[in-house]
Amino acid sequence: MEAMKTRTETTFEEPCGGRHRHRGGHRHHHRGRHGRLFDYGELRLLLLAMIAERPRHGYELIKEIEERFGGSYSPSPGVIYPTLAWLDDMGYATVEAAEGNRKRYRLTPEGGAFLAANRQAAADLQQRGGPRDEEADGWAPVFRAMDSLKAALRQRLRQGPLEPAAAATIAAAIEATAGSIESEAMTAEATAGRREAAEPLPTEAPERTAGSRAEVETEQASRYLQQLCKHFAHRCEVVFDAERGRILLPLGECLLEAGAGRLDLTVLASDAAALPQLQEIVASHLERFAFRETLEIAWVSQ
Repeated sequence: MEAMKTRTETTFEEPCGGRHRHRGGHRHHHRGRHGRLFDYGELRLLLLAMIAERPRHGYELIKEIEERFGGSYSPSPGVIYPTLAWLDDMGYATVEAAEGNRKRYRLTPEGGAFLAANRQAAADLQQRGGPRDEEADGWAPVFRAMDSLKAALRQRLRQGPLEPAAAATIAAAIEATAGSIESEAMTAEATAGRREAAEPLPTEAPERTAGSRAEVETEQASRYLQQLCKHFAHRCEVVFDAERGRILLPLGECLLEAGAGRLDLTVLASDAAALPQLQEIVASHLERFAFRETLEIAWVSQ
């Protein structure tokens, strides 16, 4: 039977009695930037409360909401401006000319009456999340940088086609930034002690029936080592740090060592028949993580 989808309504009191319903989809209270902290009805009430404090234009409201909630939530212009237009249409706010041809929104008497009828709900909305949200600590400058990147990309997109050389330059810059973020995340997780080895890292490979070795040239050796170990840790015994790792697989094990511009792989199989399959498992996963570059993985029997 197909699952039934529910639809929520945020209901607010009208100043003259009765209730006004704001229909929305599934209600989201996520603290993350990409999840809505408010449904549409709640956002209307929040904006009305902020306009009541003093007249504001749309961009000012976006930035102030971001600051109030410690960077954990920042509504997009595509959400804010239609909401302000709705408040204007309902007579709860009015538009007045502001500096730089910006539209500034001011509370009307009707809006004030609606806000007074829902004063407690408005107060509750402004307490949701908040700058003391531990998940948001320190992230505000990162969110602002994300906005700057998106704005720059949108502006260039509007200018038309992109030359291959320019596209490669932009892509390389973004990829380099993504790599730096991933490396920082791995370092932070290791520092927090969530990846401390359960046993000392092996100084040499244990005895096995069959084995082979590959020296893979890459400037991302440590990054790939940690990605591989983290991936297999969900279902295998794994020990690793930023420079060395050991993965115990059903067919044998893999030893990894990250050096300057090189990742050394050693696979040790339980028998000769299992060695090719073990090589394929390790190589295919490494290539998946290294999709940004083409690696040469040549196994040499030991």
